[in-house]
Amino acid sequence: MGTLYIESLCFSYGEKCVLDGFSLNLLLEGLIAISGPSGCGKTTLLRLLAGLEKPAGGSIKGITPEETAILFQEDRLLPWRTVREQISDVLSKERRAKADQWLAFAELEQEKEVYPDALSGGMARRLALARCCALGGKLLLLDEPFAGVDAGRRARMIERLKELGTPAILATHEPDVVAACQKVVYLDGAPLRVVFTPSESAGAPPAELDTGQTR
Repeated sequence: MGTLYIESLCFSYGEKCVLDGFSLNLLLEGLIAISGPSGCGKTTLLRLLAGLEKPAGGSIKGITPEETAILFQEDRLLPWRTVREQISDVLSKERRAKADQWLAFAELEQEKEVYPDALSGGMARRLALARCCALGGKLLLLDEPFAGVDAGRRARMIERLKELGTPAILATHEPDVVAACQKVVYLDGAPLRVVFTPSESAGAPPAELDTGQTR
């Protein structure tokens, strides 16, 4: 697809500085994990890429918000729509027949006529992820996409994500998800900063780097 260029990005929530001159270049291909401690700014970075927040300074080049689809940490399912309708609602009329394919992607074929309140947390998360992918876009922005999803289904869905061929940036703390991604960027903050990428040093991240329980 090309390269995402993030240059000197600045953003604050009130007096809290989340990004202060943050820069990062990413080749947009495959699955890219961003990992770091809770509150370091990963979710804010995804929101900036999706155009949901406006930076106070700096630039984002190589992608526009209209070309992205974002999965929030919250599932945001519509309680009055069935599982299948959650998917068909984001598909164009010409693509609506593909709703069942996305239900298979999420392993929810047997639940297609039920409503969100009948789903487990893992089922709801899988549905929200499938809906985001069905929406389309040149870049998927996925915030904790497998929260509550069991390891077996997580592994299968990661492979299906790869098969889609759409570049995706995943904010995640699950070690198996990080390990399955083609590229990993380890972050710290706030303010957000890059501390390690595998391209800079072979092997695992530095031992002192806390990569667990991110948000």
